[in-house]
Formats: sequence, C-alpha cells, structure tokens
Amino acid sequence: MTPRLVTIPFSHYCEKARWALDRAGVHYREEAHLPLFHYTGSFRAGGGRTVPVLVTDDGVLRDSTDIVAWADAQRPGSLLPDDPAAAVALEDDFDRQLGPATRRWGYFHMLPHAELIPKFATGVPRWELAMLRVTRPLAVGMLKRGLKIDADGVERSRKKIDESFARVGDLLRDGRRYLAGERFTVADLTFASLATPVLFPAEHPQPQPPLDVLAPEARGQIDAWRSSPAGKFALRMYADHRRLA
Repeated sequence: MTPRLVTIPFSHYCEKARWALDRAGVHYREEAHLPLFHYTGSFRAGGGRTVPVLVTDDGVLRDSTDIVAWADAQRPGSLLPDDPAAAVALEDDFDRQLGPATRRWGYFHMLPHAELIPKFATGVPRWELAMLRVTRPLAVGMLKRGLKIDADGVERSRKKIDESFARVGDLLRDGRRYLAGERFTVADLTFASLATPVLFPAEHPQPQPPLDVLAPEARGQIDAWRSSPAGKFALRMYADHRRLA
C-alpha cells in the first residue's frame, strides 16, 4: 500500500513530515485539507484532531516526530545519525517551543487576508474552498480561540521565536554547518521547516504568500529574522537540501 499523508498543506508540522518522507525517498500520496476541514480526513485515517497523519502498512502514525522516525527506518541514516541523542533533543525543543510560536505569529498576520488561502492551499478539495467562503468567519473564530491568536499571544510568540533563533545562533557560532553533527539531520530539517511561517523560503514545495501583503512592521520583523544567523541557516537548509530531497 502506498502510504497516505493527511495534511494541511501549508502547516509547518506537515512540511516537517513531508520533507522527512521526501528525504528518505518514500513514495506517498498526500491528502490535503483546509484547517478544521482536516478533522474528517484525520479521523477517517485513524488519527485525532491534528495533522500530519501517515497511514502505512505498519500502522497509523499521528505525529510528525513518529513520521520522521518511520521515514528514517525506511532508509536508515537519512535523518537520524548513529548517535541520535543531540539531534532528537533539538527536534523536541523546536517542536515544543518554536513550532507553536511561529504558527501563532504566522496565522495572526495572514488570517486578515482572505484572498491568500486559495493561493497556497494547493491540493485541497474544491468543495472545501467553496465552503470556506461561507464558513470563514466561524473557522477564523475557532482558530483564534483554539490557538490563542491575539495581540498578547503573538507578542509572547515573537519572544519565543527570538529565543529559539538565538539558541540556534549560539550553536552556529563555532562555525558548524549543521546543528548536530557533520551532516544534515532531523535537527536541521525540524528547525528549517518549523521556521517557515516567519521566513517564507523560496524552495518550500507549497506556494508562499507575498510579503507585500503584510503590514510594514511584520515585513520588517521577517526581514530581521531572515538576516539573523539562524534565519540564514534555515534558508540555506532549504536551498541546499529541500530541492534535492
């Protein structure tokens, strides 16, 4: 059976899983949904309220970290080094700290622009896009409440992003090219993919929103993150490794 990956196409956790499968050379079929509409696909696949969900002959994987481990098992060493402790610890830190913060910051600045979703929600069913025109106020309200997307929450998230970028910058200060060892690992993949909502890398497989739709303050913040050592590192990971994944 060809593995089936249930996603929200522009979700950065889904990008983490997608990149891991691509990196490991796993052929899979992506089933994309809009936020909230994804519940149907996820539950039907045997998952819960969140995506990604990967359906395989070995069972159903309900978390991006589990999907990374499964992908590496298909091609051992493609994501996890021989001693994976440092790489896995960084993956866990980025999953818990960076990922929620970039998601909240990104949604806060993108949700006001209703015209953007059809442009970067590639592959979702047409009926979901049609229904979104009717259900968008309800969907936006649910997202804002569920993810605590408000001015105070976004400011806290900005600080968490700064902290994560600073920690990565400290690691890179010794001149290393990768975060955990001499080659690309899950640590690099996780940082780069979870930073996408605040960096918009050109090599991302999903269309990225144009920066000129954002307020000047948000554009300035993105420019600052992009020009930081950690931001440059994440963009290099996409330029060097995503295109070849």
